[in-house]
Amino acid sequence: MTELKISDIKERVGQEANGTAIRDLRERHFALEEQLLGQLFKGFFNNKMTVLIFLIQAKQHKPEARAVNGMCCFLDDLCHHMLADSKQKRFRRVFVWLKRFVQKLPNVKVSQRGRALDFVRALYEVFGIYPKSEITGA
Repeated sequence: MTELKISDIKERVGQEANGTAIRDLRERHFALEEQLLGQLFKGFFNNKMTVLIFLIQAKQHKPEARAVNGMCCFLDDLCHHMLADSKQKRFRRVFVWLKRFVQKLPNVKVSQRGRALDFVRALYEVFGIYPKSEITGA
């Protein structure tokens, strides 16, 4: 019986070294699903953040209440459900500030728009998503 355990461990170590640690087809399916979900999250995140950037950059546009509420819900969901627990305390004020900023639009200062864009950059970084172009205030 001892020999079985030793050979079993050697076999597993060899498989992991060869990159075949996922032996069961169901486990492979879960890994592919996880990858697909990651891509879907990136698309969702990018779409919502694009709307937020447009709201920040639009100088005279008064957003509808529905758009403001939707953006606040998105920011809440990001903070409470999608941000790692270890980072929630550190970024809580960023989310609160952005929600208040969106609610005040268009009555905000130019410096506040710049700060909002800085916070958007920070959110992209914390989620490990990097936009194809630089986020600017232009």
